[in-house]
Amino acid sequence: MRKAPVVAAFALLVATGPDAQSRQQPIVSSATAILVDVVVRDRHGRPITDLTADDFRVFEDGVAQTVDSFTRVSRGTGIGIGVAFRSPSPPIAVAPSARPEGGVPQSAQDEATTAFVFDHLTAESLRLAQRATLDYVPKNGDSAVKVGVFATDPGVRVLQRYTTDRALVRRAVERVVPSGTSAADQQADRAEELMTRRRELQRQGDAAASQATGNSAVVAQNASGFGIRDAELRLIQSELNMLRSFDSLDRDVRGHDTTLALLAVIESLSFHPGRKTIVFFSEGLPASPVLSTRLDRVIEAANRSNITAYVVDAHGLRAASTTTAMRKEMQDFVDERFRQLASASDHTNQPLTMGFERVEDTMRLDSRTGLARLAEDTGGFLVDGTNNLRDAFRRIDEDSQFHYLLTYSPTDTNFDGKFRRIDVRATRPGARTFSRRGYRAVRMPAGARAGSHETAALALLAVSPLPNAFPITATGFSFPHPLRAGLTPVVVRVGTGALRFDVDARRGVYAGQLTVLVRLRDERGLEVDKVSQQYLLAGDAADLAAAKSGEILFYREIDLPPGVYTMEAMAFDAIAQRGSVRVSTLTVPPADPSVLALSSIVVVRRAEEVSDAPSDAATTAPFFVGRTLLYPNLGEPILKSEARELPFFFTVYGNVAGVKASVQLLRHGTPIADAPLPLPPATGTRVQHVGRLPIDMLPPGTYELRIRVSDGRHDATRAVYFTLRES
Repeated sequence: MRKAPVVAAFALLVATGPDAQSRQQPIVSSATAILVDVVVRDRHGRPITDLTADDFRVFEDGVAQTVDSFTRVSRGTGIGIGVAFRSPSPPIAVAPSARPEGGVPQSAQDEATTAFVFDHLTAESLRLAQRATLDYVPKNGDSAVKVGVFATDPGVRVLQRYTTDRALVRRAVERVVPSGTSAADQQADRAEELMTRRRELQRQGDAAASQATGNSAVVAQNASGFGIRDAELRLIQSELNMLRSFDSLDRDVRGHDTTLALLAVIESLSFHPGRKTIVFFSEGLPASPVLSTRLDRVIEAANRSNITAYVVDAHGLRAASTTTAMRKEMQDFVDERFRQLASASDHTNQPLTMGFERVEDTMRLDSRTGLARLAEDTGGFLVDGTNNLRDAFRRIDEDSQFHYLLTYSPTDTNFDGKFRRIDVRATRPGARTFSRRGYRAVRMPAGARAGSHETAALALLAVSPLPNAFPITATGFSFPHPLRAGLTPVVVRVGTGALRFDVDARRGVYAGQLTVLVRLRDERGLEVDKVSQQYLLAGDAADLAAAKSGEILFYREIDLPPGVYTMEAMAFDAIAQRGSVRVSTLTVPPADPSVLALSSIVVVRRAEEVSDAPSDAATTAPFFVGRTLLYPNLGEPILKSEARELPFFFTVYGNVAGVKASVQLLRHGTPIADAPLPLPPATGTRVQHVGRLPIDMLPPGTYELRIRVSDGRHDATRAVYFTLRES
């Protein structure tokens, strides 16, 4: 009964361009062996070289595991030539008679790679690091250990690719340049000046108050002095508050740059077999609340690639140690408290508890905290409080030259993406073991590599049924432009209201973290492409409500050969440790510029005028119509209470002269209306069309909008489904 009104509505369809809008691989479980390389030392720090498989116990999350393979690895040299490891009876590498799948071939065991990383070092700290490195690395010759040199300033700069030529390594170390005076040091000096001046003013005020006791004439004489001191004290406190806020921000920025650089170096090392080592020179990596998650990702990436980090605090023998800073902060807190009790006044304009929290921060956010975590959680050690680094280098060499390799197959075969702790113990009395602390249980596609933020998202594919912790929408589109026949835009939308945010009430900030990943597999199940993005969400706690009312729109353009693909879209909330997966099918048509081609039909969610449209918008940018950017609907229901019309968009490619189009509306597979669709003039080899479909007379339900184009010789048809709701 509604067919006639619908047909009449179709006759009103408008097609006038932007003006109209303004009205892999298969998952396998064979590689399950976990590899752990272990260094064992006695109570005096000397390497223990004669242990057997029976001397080791391996635990995963407290559960005993069976050691499948055991290997003792001994090399002749390390970073420095002629510093060969020696023992009365040097052990040889011993592989088990039956190596389980996932074990390491002997050729890979004999290799070793080291990365020197110099991180944002001031001139004095850099001199210490360079002198120590150059004193240890010989002036010429080769070694079996490959060494690369990197600098962060910010980002990561490759000064020397991995090489065995020690002369090249030395020249690269000499090319590292200082990053200038540390902003943290400048702020600390200024804060010390302000606190010294504050104590001086307070002493003057106390003396003046003592003289004025009971003497009204003295009180009147010193009245102006009291006012001036009070005003200056307030200004000093205001600047101190500002410096402390800047200090927190500066820690976050420096830590962000450093963690990105470390991830890049870890990725470069992950391609190398054998023992992999990072020697990291830094003035500090504070583990602030915002950076804690990022540091976790760095450690996880290193552990996943079996990389050991040795960290050198390049401050050496500090003129002012962090314990001194803590004592000063504590003494200042105590003095301030006594002064407030004595005078019943407060110049800080802050709760008293914030003073104690600053003392706690000085201990918890000591710049060495992050350095120690990075070293210890990857099986290395932290070198601090010394200018003599030769012993540290010798120990790093010893670890590289002799260590044990163990593999085991986890008894827990549920690879759910959670972090599992590894504890390796040696039964010999007095023996200390050094190894990575754990790994994230992800069953990766065979031969695939993943970035540090991708592992947990990929783990969602191993969960059955596929998780659906919060709503996400995802769609792949096809725009077969003659210049990019396989152009495939991929869009994922996630509402931030479903995410979990950590709120630091003391600092007044929030933090969240989301990873969006899309993987495309062909008809054989092989991975053909994978794209991802990590979103770090942070801001003032007062703005948390606004942050929860937004959305994250992930967009990538992929070029694919013709075929039918499975698109797997994943969103993982790292704070809540949960995620959602959407699986759909995507078809890329055969590429033939001489044949008429039709893009996907796009239901338009909203449009935005963009003043700085990309230069290629007139050619290949799929969602631009002139300067209008069209945002696609990804399958969300259309509410009739909010919209009387349904905007839609498509592009025709090829020989578009004289091309004709028609539109058809179907429900439950049955046509309910059809009409010719006038197209705008062609632009080159394409025609872009934006139209509007009246929906106010359509009942709620699911519909199919089908577009057909023809040039008299070739036809092309595409369709899109949409759902209408009343409200």
